[in-house]
Amino acid sequence: MKNFSSLFKQRNTWLVCIVLLVFWIVIDAQIEFESIILGLIAVISIMYLNRDLAFSSREIGVVNGIYMWRFLKLVAFLVIEVVKSNIQVAKIVLHPKMPIQPSFVTIPVKPKKDFHKVVYGNVITLTPGTLTVDVTKNGYIVHTLTEETKADLKNNPMEERVMQLEVNSHDD
Repeated sequence: MKNFSSLFKQRNTWLVCIVLLVFWIVIDAQIEFESIILGLIAVISIMYLNRDLAFSSREIGVVNGIYMWRFLKLVAFLVIEVVKSNIQVAKIVLHPKMPIQPSFVTIPVKPKKDFHKVVYGNVITLTPGTLTVDVTKNGYIVHTLTEETKADLKNNPMEERVMQLEVNSHDD
């Protein structure tokens, strides 16, 4: 169990706090003292309640400008892939013969850090037509809707994007 005071000694924790507070201000649309104090209380409460879920610097790696840029590129690329996959799944579902060929496939786990493994598993699940069912020592077990989706997973450009997050993100 992580100590709550030691949680705030981590640089990544402060980054999450700042992002959550900015999100609060954007959602609240008021920059008033009371609103910001309420936001701070909410952020501290969220961080406290999720302290056991937080990834340490060792699990994520060094978070710097380059890392954040790569992560933002990953998110932008993911949004594009999700839109394309949604169109593909809609075509399949709306097709009169509904040409689905559901199957399971094991995709090797290439990311080394736990955080990046979670990110890649979620990236697979967020793409329509795929669902990460389990993670084993051999890889991710993924349910696919079609054979085409299954083939696409084996040469997934998202994997390379997630792997780029680990470049130069060595342990401190």
